[in-house]
Amino acid sequence: MADQTPSLSLKDLFAAKAAAVARRRAEAEEVEAQKKAELSAFSERVQTYQITDEDRERALNRIRRAFEAGERELMLVKFPSVLCEDGGRRINNHLDGWQDTLPGVMHKIYEWWERELAPGGFTFSARVIDFPGGMPGDVGIFIGWPQTLD
Repeated sequence: MADQTPSLSLKDLFAAKAAAVARRRAEAEEVEAQKKAELSAFSERVQTYQITDEDRERALNRIRRAFEAGERELMLVKFPSVLCEDGGRRINNHLDGWQDTLPGVMHKIYEWWERELAPGGFTFSARVIDFPGGMPGDVGIFIGWPQTLD
């Protein structure tokens, strides 16, 4: 019986390493393509969604529960800052007209607050809530209220 010791060559090692790099690159590209598709689908929903009476009632119930729990504000929703027409710059820097950069249904939430909640003393704010890689990430929309009526 002949000696069957495995052979090792640099050519084989470099080929295996290159194949592994190509596989990781392809997987990363697939993940990135999936993220882009999800963002595109979410963006479409944000632009076309119409707020329902059920949505408003659910939001009011969440506000009531947060108030009863002693909270001072509630984040109603969050969304990627890239959906803002300026990438969230006005919101992040608290510049005039920031509310006009809110996309689709997010601006409708602002209008709902302005029409129905602001007269009752509630506040509205939007803030960039994370900075992945040092860049604005998600924007949170908050409804707030004072600690007392004084």
